[in-house]
Amino acid sequence: MGAHILLTSEDNFQVCIERGVYGCVMPAKEWNRAEVIAGILSVQPDDLVFFYVKNRGIYGLWKAVGEPFFDETQIWADDRQMFPFRITFEPAVGHFANPVSLTDVLELHDKGLVWAFDLNPVQRKNQYKITMAEARELLRLLLRNNPVRHPPQAIPNPYVPTKRDRIRVELGGVGGRVRYEGWLNAWFVQSLAKGELRDLLGDYREFLNLVPTTFNKVMDLFLTHVTTVDSIDVLHKYTCIELKVDRASDKDLAQLLRYEDMLARKLAAGDRDMIQPILVARRFADDVMDYAQNRRRIEEKVVRLIAYQVSDGRRIELREVSPT
Repeated sequence: MGAHILLTSEDNFQVCIERGVYGCVMPAKEWNRAEVIAGILSVQPDDLVFFYVKNRGIYGLWKAVGEPFFDETQIWADDRQMFPFRITFEPAVGHFANPVSLTDVLELHDKGLVWAFDLNPVQRKNQYKITMAEARELLRLLLRNNPVRHPPQAIPNPYVPTKRDRIRVELGGVGGRVRYEGWLNAWFVQSLAKGELRDLLGDYREFLNLVPTTFNKVMDLFLTHVTTVDSIDVLHKYTCIELKVDRASDKDLAQLLRYEDMLARKLAAGDRDMIQPILVARRFADDVMDYAQNRRRIEEKVVRLIAYQVSDGRRIELREVSPT
């Protein structure tokens, strides 16, 4: 199970909760559209859904129903934008009339209890996947703000799409590459949702993509690794992944190492061995290969290098590169 915060205006929020549907924009530029698709594809059935309504706060709680889909039926009042990348949802847990205020959210952010949700305008996202630990904090505040528990309210006028077209991930490119990083991200999200990469990345519990960081950059992918021992869940590792369409340079490697350092400080009490950094690219610069080799030899720490290749414009093959 995952959790998401969806951004919307006050007017559109009323439509969303009355119809049980939410949609993301259709950007004009392909690179931007690829990122929007990568984001919406991270929503899985039964994921928790919160809404951030501008100037009002965070409302909850709902649960995603079915897979994301493409649909251009007019629902919202803005006829300039159809918001065609959609999910449907239903109420869960209870009806919480009083939202979590932005002040409370910022306080959680300052304490490091909420970090995957950020209203920094640099990113301009409409949808954020957050960790379940963050979702529990938001639910705690909803329960605090609504001490008298009320049962969930049914969706008044549920939207039933006449068709639910599959959202396409476009892998076509040249030289075994995708055209834009967002498509590679979307492919990874689809594969992670299906559990297809466990042999390569290890057994994981949660996966997030396009995660905001403290230095105005977006972490492409983030995973948590939890093992259950005698019914006890033990969180023992985090993975951060940097994606590059073509050649990974020393600047890309430096970016990945900043993510590693941030996660070690923020989530692992400084234990860098809990962080698994992975760089995925079509090919790697020589200095990247040299650094990975020297780090393994001198520091006994690993930066994993994984090469990807698009085959037949329909699938991606991954291969681990061992520095020699």
